[in-house]
Amino acid sequence: MTSARTLNGRNLVLMFGALLMAVFAWSPAAAFQATPSADTESGSITLSGAILAPATLTVADLQQYPVEELEVTYTSGGESEDHTFTGTSLLGVIEDIGLDVPEDAKNPWLATYVVVTANDGYQVVVSGGELDPAFGNQPVYLAWEQDGEALTGDDGPVRLVVPGDTKGGRYVHGIVSIEVFRVSIAE
Repeated sequence: MTSARTLNGRNLVLMFGALLMAVFAWSPAAAFQATPSADTESGSITLSGAILAPATLTVADLQQYPVEELEVTYTSGGESEDHTFTGTSLLGVIEDIGLDVPEDAKNPWLATYVVVTANDGYQVVVSGGELDPAFGNQPVYLAWEQDGEALTGDDGPVRLVVPGDTKGGRYVHGIVSIEVFRVSIAE
């Protein structure tokens, strides 16, 4: 009887130790690091989260939206870069699919943020307040061409272009997913 209790107690200690190791090994950064979720071979991008219907988008789908050509300058790796991108508005795509908010929501974009994930797991955030024409009015684009050439390989097929940024940290290339989130608002 004593050996059975000791064995059960030891198992409990081992299980508790494993649980503690799992808790201490977890970090918020690891919890939010995305794994690419789209099929990078086909070049599709998943759009999910606080939208009316999850979608999978290709360059051909994006080309159905109003197309803009943008000349931008930003710093990358300490060097100034000048490029011309062809793409469409991120806000326009999300609004076309539909932001999932209550009908009576006041300024719905102010409580919204968008997480863009690259094929290497790199992620950036764009706030809804930046995008909203009534507030930040900062254009952000999904581009499929750079300097007249289609984005291919790890750089493509789509790149985030943030003309208002002086550094290129949010010029995410090889986008595989776009997730729309809403912050919790007290009722």
